[in-house]
Order: sequence, then C-alpha cells, then structure tokens
Amino acid sequence: MKTPGKVKKVSRINTVYVNIRHMNFWYGHYNFCEKSCNDEVTIYSDENATESLGYFEITTKSSLEHLLEYVLDKKEEEEYYTEIETFLNSNSDIYYSFIYPRDNEDILHQVMHFAPTNKKNHKPIYIDMWTKTLESLGVLEIKNCVKIFMKEFFNKVVTNVEILEIPSYDQTKLSYQEDYFPFL
Repeated sequence: MKTPGKVKKVSRINTVYVNIRHMNFWYGHYNFCEKSCNDEVTIYSDENATESLGYFEITTKSSLEHLLEYVLDKKEEEEYYTEIETFLNSNSDIYYSFIYPRDNEDILHQVMHFAPTNKKNHKPIYIDMWTKTLESLGVLEIKNCVKIFMKEFFNKVVTNVEILEIPSYDQTKLSYQEDYFPFL
C-alpha cells in the first residue's frame, strides 16, 4: 500500500514546529544558489523541539526527474525507478514512498505515528512525500507540505507551522562561502 488511506475523525491542532535539516535549503532561500528541490523536515509539538512527532522528506517533480535522468540505474534500481516513473505519469499530485525495515535493527526505528504496514506488519522507517505540484521548495511550500503530512498521517488539521532555527542572512552567507561554494 503506497497511500496512507483515509482516517475517519479529523481533529485540529493550532501550531506545529519544524526543523529543516539541510543548509542547502537556506542557501536557496537567500538566493545564493537555486532553491532546494528536496529536503528533510522534522515536526515537533513544541517550540523547544523536545517532542518530536515525526519526520519525512519532501521531493519535488524536478528532483524526481533528475533522479531518473542522472542518478538511478534503471536496471540495478528497477523497482525504485519504476515507482518514480509510474508516479510521474499518473494523475496523482502527491505520492508517498516508504522504506520499510530491512533488518532487525531497522525494526526499532519504525515511525511511531499512523502509517501503512507492509506484508510483515511493519511500519516504515522513512517516508518520502513526492509532489508534482512543486518544482522547488520555499518556506511556504514546506509549511503546506507539513500541513498535508499532518492530516494524512496524524489526522490533524494544522493551523500554523513555525520554522525553527532559521539562520540569518549573514550566517547563511558565511556557511555558503565556507561549506558549499568551494566545492562547485
């Protein structure tokens, strides 16, 4: 099963807090390079980031197309390649790709929230939201994806999404100059 399914009763939550994992997102946000096409986010119930609700990756259409054209080997990664290709050719705007436990260690890292189980009755260890409606990610797009994710997997309608740990322009510029630009 590749979609979470419909849960009956929806409740509301005022605010969730999000941490965006990679600095590349902020490099694009401040226009040092192109905007990010995929990123990982962690969702918290509190602004101190002590109560993690979950995490997921957001992958845009352009990132999926890049994977097919330049990264994946169609023969060696046929299942994943076909999964992406099928989604891109479908009428769906959003799709969830799940990574399920591959060994006993992975079983300990299953998501704690609602998610589809596999044939072994395991929940995924990782969820990737694929979207054809976005070519790149900005703050607004991240917030909208979090709201969709919260409704799908937590059965919660979120009013407000607050981004945590937003680096300043100067911090981001310094990081870009030291950690990114030299490797271009």
